[in-house]
Order: sequence, then structure tokens, then C-alpha cells
Amino acid sequence: MSLSLFDKPVPLASMQVRRLIAAIALALGIACNAAGPSAPSGAPSAGANALAADRIQLLHTDDIHGRLDYEVVKSGSTSFNQGGMAMVASQVRSLRSRAMPERSLLVDAGDAWQGTFISNANKGELVTKAMTLMKYDAMAVGNHDFDWGQDVLAQRAKEASFPFLATNVVETKTGKLPSYLKPYVIKDTGLAKVGILGITNPQGNTIVKATSVAGLQFGPATQVQPFLSELQTQADIIVVVAHIGSADAAKLARDVPGIDVIVAGHDHQPIQTGRVEGRTTIVDSGAYTQYLGRLEIIVDPATHKMKDAIRAGELTAVAASQTLQPDPEIAAIVESRRAETEKYTSRVVGTIKNDLDNPRDECGLGNMITDGILEYGRQQGWRTDVAFYNAAGVRAPLKAGPVTYGQLYQVLPFENTIVNVDLTGAQLKEVFEDASGRAGRLQIGGGKWVYRFLNNPSERVLEATIGGAPLDLARLYHVATIDYLLLGGDGHTWFGKGTNVVYGDIEVDAVAAYMTAHSPLDPKVEGRITQR
Repeated sequence: MSLSLFDKPVPLASMQVRRLIAAIALALGIACNAAGPSAPSGAPSAGANALAADRIQLLHTDDIHGRLDYEVVKSGSTSFNQGGMAMVASQVRSLRSRAMPERSLLVDAGDAWQGTFISNANKGELVTKAMTLMKYDAMAVGNHDFDWGQDVLAQRAKEASFPFLATNVVETKTGKLPSYLKPYVIKDTGLAKVGILGITNPQGNTIVKATSVAGLQFGPATQVQPFLSELQTQADIIVVVAHIGSADAAKLARDVPGIDVIVAGHDHQPIQTGRVEGRTTIVDSGAYTQYLGRLEIIVDPATHKMKDAIRAGELTAVAASQTLQPDPEIAAIVESRRAETEKYTSRVVGTIKNDLDNPRDECGLGNMITDGILEYGRQQGWRTDVAFYNAAGVRAPLKAGPVTYGQLYQVLPFENTIVNVDLTGAQLKEVFEDASGRAGRLQIGGGKWVYRFLNNPSERVLEATIGGAPLDLARLYHVATIDYLLLGGDGHTWFGKGTNVVYGDIEVDAVAAYMTAHSPLDPKVEGRITQR
């Protein structure tokens, strides 16, 4: 499947700034915020680094998206290793050494596996193994954790030493949670009993490939309420781990009183200082293992309830330093698969002349992808007129220069299948209408359209051309797209109403072949999509 319109990309410039900030934060923060790696496992450290006696620390991650390995970040003549599960594990171990083990909780807000070749090759098995070794206490399932279907999700849950949580997804036949999910778990920290509830993304029926969630119904986040009421009789402090963005988390805090902390995710936007909504603290560590969240919860010794929290400086940069090195056990697991992975990922597939960003609007990267799909369809004998790809499925930017298969795979990690479908011009106009306001945005190859968002629905498209000619409502067009959109992904229902469906290869391979054939490439914004 591909990412939904609700997941937001991190612009390239913003990512570069964040990396520099992370490096600075690391230099300033490691010594102040964490004990050295020499502290014995499970033994609390003394002195300034020790966790105060009235506190619990909630460590949290989200949107790992398969980042098992670190990334080498260059800044001028210097470089450092950022992110990766082995480095997160080392940070977690260091922070846990500040107190007895039971006073540290580690949770994840979902979308743990999907996104890199090394993780996708085993459908998240390695990430689950790493999380088990790190002794996670719970994970809320995200929409992308359903990507490989419910059997795979159930298998990962079976392998994990921690529960997969969700309160707002049920089987349509039984009206109950699937057997591989639990609504909540209770952890006794010694100071207080902490109840941890899970929420998956409410848009699961729209933004996950239909075949992967067949027989499931995703409800609103407020569906957590009855489980919350049940849990409040058993726990002192309530934590909700939710695969929803921070804005939706704030709304949840307003709609459902009684939540102490919400660990949010999904929007990939880190929150440096915990947000307060009513009596609820909202935290979010961003994405791709760039940060580890750490919220210190102050416990009232008389009531065992949450008294307050230390919300400033809530994020710790995940990067190697002289005092903190990657966890050797998890690093060994990654290394054992790296050589096999690099057989595929190290191959250079092409060259681009300029950096390519991945916004939701028309972009050079999106144009290159759809041009690749357009050419692929024609090479298959489909007589393709126009090609579409969902803008939110373009997952990463590309730097100028040689592009490896591994780098392109991070741009297109979902292994969607390219399909041909025949649509009438009238149906194709509805595709344009959907992309102009009712559903997720699209990238296009072989065509253009102009729209006005403020117009009434079904009247937003002002003009459209295919192959340089005006859209003919009576003509039959051969359309190349992906099975995710064919099945209604991101709310695009019109692709599925076409005829003569033919399946091809996965999109990343088609685009790789296009890059090899046409490099060096210099894709640019060309006015394929214009808003007036």
C-alpha cells in the first residue's frame, strides 16, 4: 500500500536543519540527560543523572518505518551516524540506568516496519526482534502495520514479547477486537500502576489497501472511552498510545477527559516540548528514529496519580558519540542482514542533476515517477495515455548525483503493483475532481489539469488535457496507476470503476528501469497541476 494523505512528509531543507539541530542537541544533551554506557544493566545510577524518587520516565518512539540501520549525516567536512534501532537501544539502556527498571516504560505509537528494504524484505520481523530485545512494554498498531495483511500482523504479534494495542478496530463478523490485538496493558512501576491504551489510525479503511484490512472496521479515536472507563478502576495513571497526529490527539484530549498522557504519531512531526491540552500532556518523537522521547511523570505519593510532568526538552537526539555507541546485540542483527541487503540496494539505477523534494503538490520527483509508470505501461503494450501516483506515497527526497536502488526504494517502499485500467473521459474527470478536493492528491504523467479548490464539489476542475489534447468525456482512455489506488486508496473510488484491469510489476522496479534508460535526469515542476 501507499501512505495516506494524512501522513505528512518532512521537507528536505527541514530535515537538514533538524539533523544539524540533532547534532548540537546531542553534544549538549547526552552528558546532561543520560548516564554513561558503563552503568550496569538494571542498576540505577547515582548523582545528578538519577531519576528523582517521585518520578516515572516514559520513553517513546513512533513511525520507525523500518529504520534498523543508521544514516551517515554529513555537515561540511564532518559526519556522524544518526538514528537506527541499535542507537535507539543504547539511548534507552542509558536512560533506564537512571532508576530501577520498573520505573521506566517504553512504548511505540505505530508504523514500525514499513519503509526500508532491510525491514520490508522480512516483513518487519527484524524490527520486531529488535523491539523485543529492547523490552518494549507496548506498541499501538499504525495503519502501515497492516500493510502486509492480517496474517503477517498476527505473526509479528506472536513473535513480540510485548502486546500490540488498539481499541478502535473490530472484526465486522464478531464486533470484537482481532485476537492479535489487545485494548490495553497495565504496568506496575512501584510508584503507580500505569494503564496503557492503544489507538490505531481511524482512517484505516480508507488509507490501507482494501485487501489487507478486509473484514475489519476502524472506528474513531473516541472509541477508546469504554476501555478507558474500565481501566480507570484498575490503574492510577492513564497513557494512551495513539497512531494519530498531535492535532487529533489534542481533540481526543478534549473529547475524552481522564487521559494523563497521549503518545502521538502518524504525522511525523516531533514535539520538543510536551503540549498540554486540559489535563492531558501530548508528546510525539517524530519519525525515522531521529529522536527518542522521554517524559518524566511526577507521581503524587499519596494518591499515586500523575501530579505533573517535565515537558521541556522532551526529545533526545539519536546519534552516536564518544560516550554512547550502538547497542552491540542489535547492531549485530543489522550487520548480519546488511551484506545480503546491499546486493540489491547498492546498485546505482541512475543519476539526477538536482535535489528532488517530496511535497504533496506537483514536484519534479513525482513527475519522474509518473513518467516512469507511463513509459512502463507503453512498453507492456497497454497503449497507456496517462499515469497517476498518489502524492503521499512518495516517501522520501533524493539528493543530486547517483541514485542507488536502496535510495529509490525509500522513495517508493510499498511495492505497489502497476496496473492498467480503462476509464472513460467522464470517469477520468471524476478522478481529477477527487484529486482536486475530495481525496488525496495525485501526481500525473502524460496529462495536465487546472482546478479551483473553492468551487463546489464536482465543479472544481476547470480544464484537463491528456497527451496535449482536451479531455474527451466520451473517449476511452488507457490509464496506468497502482493497485492501491485501484482499490480505493486515499478515497479514490473512480479507478475501481474502470474496465480491462491488467497487472504488471512493482512501481519501484519500473521507475528504476526508467531512470537507467534516461539518466542523467533533471525533473522539474512543469505546470501539470495548476490551482487557480
